[in-house]
Amino acid sequence: MEDWQRNAARALGFAAGAAAVGAVGVVAGGVALARMAVTPEQEAESPVTVVGLQREGTATLVRLRGVDCDLPGRYSLVFDRGAGHARLGPVLASGRDGTIRELLRVDRGEPRAGMPARLTGWWYTSPDELGYAAERIAYPTELGDAEAWIVRPARARKKRWAVHVHGRGAPPEEALRGVAPLARAGITSLVITYRNDPGAPSGVNGRYGVGVSEARDVDAAIAEARRRGAQRVTLFGWSMGGTAALVTATRGAHRDVIDGVILDSPAVDWSELLRYHAAGRRAPRLVAELGIRLLWQGRVRGGEDGGIAFDSLNAAAFGRELRVPVLIHASEQDTFVPCSGAQRLAEERPDLVQLRLQRHGEHVKLWNVDPEPWERVTEQFARALPRPAWRG
Repeated sequence: MEDWQRNAARALGFAAGAAAVGAVGVVAGGVALARMAVTPEQEAESPVTVVGLQREGTATLVRLRGVDCDLPGRYSLVFDRGAGHARLGPVLASGRDGTIRELLRVDRGEPRAGMPARLTGWWYTSPDELGYAAERIAYPTELGDAEAWIVRPARARKKRWAVHVHGRGAPPEEALRGVAPLARAGITSLVITYRNDPGAPSGVNGRYGVGVSEARDVDAAIAEARRRGAQRVTLFGWSMGGTAALVTATRGAHRDVIDGVILDSPAVDWSELLRYHAAGRRAPRLVAELGIRLLWQGRVRGGEDGGIAFDSLNAAAFGRELRVPVLIHASEQDTFVPCSGAQRLAEERPDLVQLRLQRHGEHVKLWNVDPEPWERVTEQFARALPRPAWRG
């Protein structure tokens, strides 16, 4: 064994000798799982291949093959390593030769037969498409300046703002789907980048803190909103951005001005999530337990120098500390972050947590299946939020 393997094995009390070969395999798997959880990646979403394009009357049809290409709803097609972007309508046909969708619009580039692409849930490429005044700014974080958009509705309530936090490996454009329903409620939105994003500083060790480190950037964004006049802030988090929003709302420096939290496909329980992904790779449970322990102890470096406290990242811990209303959009068909964590948080705090659990929809692609009810519930929730209680 190398030193790092020997130390990691000791962390869970592995014995030397006859069990050494098995220990090496478990340690290697645990290390790989831990690194997967905290290593930034910019192409995390569903890979597909453009099989072909054809004209049919006035419509252009595209045939796709690959992961999630037959999901219900409408999606973005990203190609040429992010330089190209097009929008696809619902499934028209699906079979062995692939899935056919209508190519509704090409925003950048030119999709071609045979090219690799990705199917993504984010739909808008810029806040300008929403029809509201938008401004690109930089806001200070503990690591340096990060970029953000300010989106102001025509009839803004000057003291009400929202901070939108995208998910792991996604661009801030992912969060633009949440801007319009809040804008209709008169809320100004700050759509942020955070550590390890393009347009933001690198995180500690160049890695994620599974929402814990990123929550400090959310706090910095709230501070920026307060400098610009915000007295009430709603947090809107997607996937790992949901973890960051929960951490900020329960433990952040500016939690006194947070009036509520909206979450889509949130990662609520990180220990459970790593166990789920280990099981999906047919790895022994011990691999997941070791991966969690390695990150917790800082033996695999993540975005927190001292390690990541996994016992604070679950429904019970967040439930104990919640003080504001929470709306959760989750799906029974989410294969990346199971909805069980969201369900347990709703069970822990039925007085504060409203769970909108839908039958269909992949991870952070719930809006895409049926935008109207998603936006309606989001707007109603935001409008009904009370002023934050005094928490001195």
